Amino acid sequence: MLFIKKKGLWTALLILGVFFIAAGLFQLSGIPTSGDTGTMDTGTADAGIADIDTGDIRNPGAVTGDAPESAAGSNCAEGAENGAFFVEYRLERDRTRSQQIDLLREIVNNSNSSDDIRNEAQTRLLAISQAIDTEMKLENLIRAEDFKDAVVFVEEKSVTIIIQSPVLTQPDREKLTAITARVTGINADNIAVFAKL
Repeated sequence: MLFIKKKGLWTALLILGVFFIAAGLFQLSGIPTSGDTGTMDTGTADAGIADIDTGDIRNPGAVTGDAPESAAGSNCAEGAENGAFFVEYRLERDRTRSQQIDLLREIVNNSNSSDDIRNEAQTRLLAISQAIDTEMKLENLIRAEDFKDAVVFVEEKSVTIIIQSPVLTQPDREKLTAITARVTGINADNIAVFAKL
């Protein structure tokens, strides 16, 4: 009987190890961590994601009534490419979370898992569910502040926000940090905000 419990513990530890490796790879795939500041480097941060033109879509002279139709069409295509990063980020975040949830459910449903491991997995499942809900709320609140788009990644003690904007002013950074701190309860020092087109 003791052997089964040890085997279940080792299985659970192996699964959690795979989970942490996957999470680490996700972090290394170009997503900034809470210690980074400023604007993302589009040259290195988008490895594996389609090249994104970082042209200024908020340039007031870029699309005017006098602009030829081909220029307006070019700007529309550019806007779609710029939004691709945000779509890809959300998809990757959802894929990673789905893998985490599957692994944790396996631990919970494994009859060989000890009660402690099973309880820890259930706690982690609840935390992931809450993070997903918080990310959705924050993304909607940020868009309500007239930002074109945003993606948010909530971790246990930090939050990373990437907004679709050519620049990030200090007042915008402070406003987004205050909103995030209010919603999550996480200290402003652990909230990283980046701008990306």
